[in-house]
Amino acid sequence: MSNIRIYYSFALILMITACQSEEIIGPDDTYEEFTVVQAEIIAGKYFPSVRFTKTLPLGIPYDINKAELKNVTVYIMKNEVQVIPLVYEGEGLYAPLYDFYVEEGETYELFAEYNKKYIYGKTIIPFPPEINSVNYNGSGYYLTAEIRAKVDEVYCALWIITGNSPDIANDFYSVTTPAKFPYTDVGVRTASFPDEYRLPAYSNNRYIQVYAYDKSFREYFNSRSSGSEINDPFIQGGGTIEWNMQGDRVIGMFIGVAHGEIVKVNQ
Repeated sequence: MSNIRIYYSFALILMITACQSEEIIGPDDTYEEFTVVQAEIIAGKYFPSVRFTKTLPLGIPYDINKAELKNVTVYIMKNEVQVIPLVYEGEGLYAPLYDFYVEEGETYELFAEYNKKYIYGKTIIPFPPEINSVNYNGSGYYLTAEIRAKVDEVYCALWIITGNSPDIANDFYSVTTPAKFPYTDVGVRTASFPDEYRLPAYSNNRYIQVYAYDKSFREYFNSRSSGSEINDPFIQGGGTIEWNMQGDRVIGMFIGVAHGEIVKVNQ
């Protein structure tokens, strides 16, 4: 995996100042351009457009017209047999020549070429999570679920509040380890509720939704959550993030996911 760390070093600036250098180091001096690939392929939905962009230097306002890549040659291979070309449709998006549904268990490979640079990604579409039980942890103020896991899938969950002012967690709390054996039971939890949703008034409004991802999502999530050097890795670069794309100076996620049902959790 390609890795990049873009930042201003305060110590380096002090050293340059001490040496009375007239050279000023700005964002462009440490900037390296990366090709970015983005696609979340959801079981039971139409195959989505794949977005190709390039990273922008720190401090540069994001503009899709500057970031998009227009001349990418790209196709996908479904289940190692069917080849489907993708065509440019605007703002860096490349769509299949025709619509088709994505089914669980299918394998998708992405092949692309841009400026003589070859790009590759692969993902397997998970099955919708099979939930055995759900629970509310009253001491930690979070929701849990027990799932009948499938091999090479990982799981994570969000809490949901229903009612007059619905709300949803803004991120997953953690991602499970990939199951090595079929029909293994694994547990997953959400982030803790904010103080206002811990009140008894919300006892009948707490729900959980579990997501199943291709196993490569776990490395991405854990590495993305471990550092804060880069505000938006899909725009500015990757820090030490683990991507599932292959290629010279290529980052991004081409990832399969299945959404579980939204389940009410009784206190």
